[in-house]
Amino acid sequence: MSTQARDVQVVIQRPDEHTSTFQSRLQEQLRRAGDVGTAVFVASSSATKLAPRSSLLRAVLGALPGVRRVVLCPGSDPQAPAARELAGLSLTLRELRGSGGITFSLEGPRGEPLRGLARLAIDAAA
Repeated sequence: MSTQARDVQVVIQRPDEHTSTFQSRLQEQLRRAGDVGTAVFVASSSATKLAPRSSLLRAVLGALPGVRRVVLCPGSDPQAPAARELAGLSLTLRELRGSGGITFSLEGPRGEPLRGLARLAIDAAA
């Protein structure tokens, strides 16, 4: 499923869609998106899927050379598996990409900082 507005494009993985199929579809959407300044990655908070999430985030960053901000949203529970995974991924991706002018942040569904993970978000942005 894909939805477009003037300045926003949303690509959602269907529950029965295999990760590789979603990644291909996502990369095609990103190719058509043009210049993107901010990418937001929202993950199911209860699922533990480090490898597919890492692969998808790398695909997003590879397809968006102009991106300057990546927001990772694992839901509102900082103790959920997705929160810890995305916190680790943000630090790993920052290390791999160097400073490169990209800011990684961890936020809840309404843009709020996640308690217990705020320090990791600061470290990732530094």
